[in-house]
Amino acid sequence: MTPRSTTPETGHATPVDSLIESPSLAELAADRISELVFRGELRPGDRLVEEHLCERLGVSRAPVREGLRILEGSGLVVRRPRAGVRVIDLTQNDVFEILTFREGLERMAVEHLYRYTDDVTAIDTSRLDAALSQLAQAFERTDDQAARVQASFDFHTELVRLCGNSRIIASYTLITTQVKLCMSMNLRKRDTEENPTQNVARHQLLRDAVLSGALPAALRALADHGHDSFARDFLAVLPGSTHRSTQWMAGS
Repeated sequence: MTPRSTTPETGHATPVDSLIESPSLAELAADRISELVFRGELRPGDRLVEEHLCERLGVSRAPVREGLRILEGSGLVVRRPRAGVRVIDLTQNDVFEILTFREGLERMAVEHLYRYTDDVTAIDTSRLDAALSQLAQAFERTDDQAARVQASFDFHTELVRLCGNSRIIASYTLITTQVKLCMSMNLRKRDTEENPTQNVARHQLLRDAVLSGALPAALRALADHGHDSFARDFLAVLPGSTHRSTQWMAGS
């Protein structure tokens, strides 16, 4: 039988489980599980056993279960009959859709910025610059994969936020987790080709181009930034290709 406690405001008995399953604790569990995925400690397709996660995170089963539900809603994990909960195993077409959607939203945000801003070079860039500074710290002072993924996404989110269109921003943040999963794949590939200083410089160039006041230069910088630079070498081995993803892989 579930233990119960009494709330002083109402005098009604409240199941203890409902106190454990507080949003903050569940969200913390979801964040910790996400970090394990983005660090590569949990791989695509890995089964997520609640008991093991409880031991690893040092929390009870209730917030872990709710945290997995949060991640299921964000698209990082999937629940299948008789297979349990697993880290999503992205197909080539999944990555194609995620990355092209992301690229389209960033392009839309930059075009919107230029269309509805009198002087792009005069806008407040403090949040973007702070995100770039955090990115530099994540890449140059640590080798924490999850921190690097988060810093990269924060920078791009602030870049999108410059447009001031709440619906474009909301659409971008809606796919946060899936984009970050693709980013973690991208960073693992880039680690062999680009050192931390070069990564920071590449983001600095993007920042400067977007704020240059010249829309063609801004859009060209977005296209050249390298959202899908790992695709040609890594995605070819992923299952689940489609005609469209194959065309994209071929660069057509």
